[in-house]
Amino acid sequence: MQAVRLPYIDNAKAVLVTLAINAGVVFLFHWPDGITYSGVIWDSLVCAVITTTINMWIVYPRLRRMRASGRMPAQVPESRFMQRLPQNPFVLGVIYAIAFGALAIGVNGMLLWFFGIRDMAFAPWFVYKLVYTAVLSVKIVEFCIFRYVQPDWVNAGQDARAATDNEPLDERVRNPLPKIGVFKEMFGSVVGNIAMNILIGSALGGVTLGPDGSVIILPTTAEGIPITGLVFGCIVGILVTNGVVSAMNATILASYPTMTEAATTDARLAWMPKGRVALTCLVCICLMAFSAVVLRAILVLFDIPLLNFYQFTVFITVYAALISKPLSFILTKRCAQPDYVQYTLKKAGITE
Repeated sequence: MQAVRLPYIDNAKAVLVTLAINAGVVFLFHWPDGITYSGVIWDSLVCAVITTTINMWIVYPRLRRMRASGRMPAQVPESRFMQRLPQNPFVLGVIYAIAFGALAIGVNGMLLWFFGIRDMAFAPWFVYKLVYTAVLSVKIVEFCIFRYVQPDWVNAGQDARAATDNEPLDERVRNPLPKIGVFKEMFGSVVGNIAMNILIGSALGGVTLGPDGSVIILPTTAEGIPITGLVFGCIVGILVTNGVVSAMNATILASYPTMTEAATTDARLAWMPKGRVALTCLVCICLMAFSAVVLRAILVLFDIPLLNFYQFTVFITVYAALISKPLSFILTKRCAQPDYVQYTLKKAGITE
């Protein structure tokens, strides 16, 4: 299961600081009139610069202290491309700001054009800005960290005595660079959602077959999308829960007894069921209720009365990608609790 954050550094601090400052920028420059399409394009570049500056300012000193103490991660995927980038945080920050600025401009411009949004009032712009800033900040933090865990930078400044006195962190660093498999997953997700939308539409009356064999796909309305949210929430809940539980069960059995010794109890998660069926039911119920409310709220907030088939496919694909990551994170943490680890080992016939 892909991690939603790099585990060896406090990503939350960088992301929250970025959100707070960008929220202040929205209030300072866009209250109460909102923003135009061209304003979003310019703001995308400004947001990338601000976000890169904040994240680099938080991440680089932390990693420099970790390097000096010999507490860098032990398992790091080496990247020749990343090692060609400058080590100087200012120069690297400029490169990241340009690259992520271009990406933010492209994605935001395309999304607003695709959904026919020419301008936004303050409330929808504020919500949209926070969502895309959070996603952008997470990715920039990952790339900042990934550059400074490469061996050329680590070996250049790590104190030999510190490296001997302190054990390296037993953490695996995820490579955030996009791979062919990522694009295949994205394509498969879109194709899967198209097929699922046709099947759901056929069952709910949104897709009909004409006398001449033609297929008629009705648009999705804001009034009807809560039903779609219920169905979609159930499907996503089943797929994500099954995937995370299967992966974690395999990890627990493969890492025994290391994971048993390292597991610590978190009262916020330990109350969740241990059984796969009960856990899946809990996740599905919560996700169905959440999706039914949130999907309609989004359409109402952005004043989108209906979505054509292609718009809905993109809309639900983006929603699934955003909701699956925190859901996977919560389920992974649940399956790492001591009671779940013992439960899994007992089911496998392993007793201590």
